[in-house]
Order: sequence, then structure tokens, then C-alpha cells
Amino acid sequence: MRFEDRDDALNRLIDEILIRHLDTKNCIILATSLAGVAFGEKMSKKLNVKLDFLFTVPIYAPLNHECEIAIVSENMDIIMNEALIDSFEITLDYVYGEAKRAYEEIILTDIYKFRKGSMISSLIGKDVFIVDQGVETGLTMNVAIQTCIAKGAKSIYILTPVIAQNVGTSLSEICDGVISVIRPEHFVSTAHYYRSLPPVNEEEIEKILDNSLGKIEDKNLSKR
Repeated sequence: MRFEDRDDALNRLIDEILIRHLDTKNCIILATSLAGVAFGEKMSKKLNVKLDFLFTVPIYAPLNHECEIAIVSENMDIIMNEALIDSFEITLDYVYGEAKRAYEEIILTDIYKFRKGSMISSLIGKDVFIVDQGVETGLTMNVAIQTCIAKGAKSIYILTPVIAQNVGTSLSEICDGVISVIRPEHFVSTAHYYRSLPPVNEEEIEKILDNSLGKIEDKNLSKR
């Protein structure tokens, strides 16, 4: 089973959301990858809710820059793949050092570039929908859930068109629910499940986030 494109995947996912009657009155959509921002924006318009973005950066093994061993969020929450860290005999000092470096050199730079220096929206008492166009390893979703909990979210749901079966099962144990369309047992890659999945350029991402941030700021001002 494959989706024609992001719109097809979104429409099928919206159907799954409606079946479960999720309340959207007090929710915010949180995109977790730059590639998923456009997907998150379309969902925010469909559900008429606000969109924000959680910046995260993967941390790789010292001798293999394709092997992801941990991930850090803009809230400095860290999720580690302990099995890989132990098997490669990587020290925690290395992981924490790389997390600090990634935060200072990459995350803060991206926050200023894409969010004009503003921090993530308040999640206190919010129903948070963590959204991406596909979930592979679950590390990013894990750290996103941890950040949402730390920031006082009322409930946390993961919404994605496609997710690995074992990852979906694991994540459902630490959040309020995982809603998806496809859950392959043998996951290939997110792109594999789309016939068309063109990249989103940085200008488009910046425009989407700038527009979303403006709406959030206007709403906050109206409450004062």
C-alpha cells in the first residue's frame, strides 16, 4: 500500500482521526521534522488548529556518521539508543558533549533562522498532536513526547500516515495514542510508501513557520 502524495496521505490520516473523535478545541500540532512541516501545515488548516515546530538533532556514533545513537531536542531532552551505545562502548560523556554541541551550533541557529529566535509555544494544558509524514525509528517521537511532558501537555498523540509496527506499539505505551494509516511489519523508509514525495525547500519552511508563529503571537496578545 502506498500514498499518491502528501495530500492523499493527509486525507487518509484525517479519516482515521475523525473515526476516533479526537477533540481539537484545545490542541496544537507539533511538527517534528523540516520535511514534515508542509504536512503539518496542511493538517493544521484541515483541523483549524495552530502549528508549531519542535527542533531536534540526531547524535551519531563517533566512527560512523550514519549510525544514529541518540537525539536531542530544543528543550535539551535527550533520548538514547542504549543498545547501540553499549555495543559501541560509547561513553555518556561523549553523548552529552555532542548533545550540548548540537544544541548550541545547530538547534539555536535553526531557532533564529526559522522561528526568529522565539522558543516553542506554551504546551501547558494543551492536547498536543505530534505530526510527521512518516515515523521510522521512533527516536524523534520519543524525545518529542518527553519534551511535551516536561512542558506540561495535557495529552499527547502521535499522528502519522505510516509508522513501523513495532515502533507504533512501543510509542503507544508512553503517550495517549498513536494514529496511523499504514503499520508495516518490515518498514523500508518513509519515502518508499509515497509515490511522490518532493522535498520542501527552506524558503517554504521558513514562510510556513513564520506565518504560524505570527498567528500564535497574535493569539497570545489577544489574551492579555
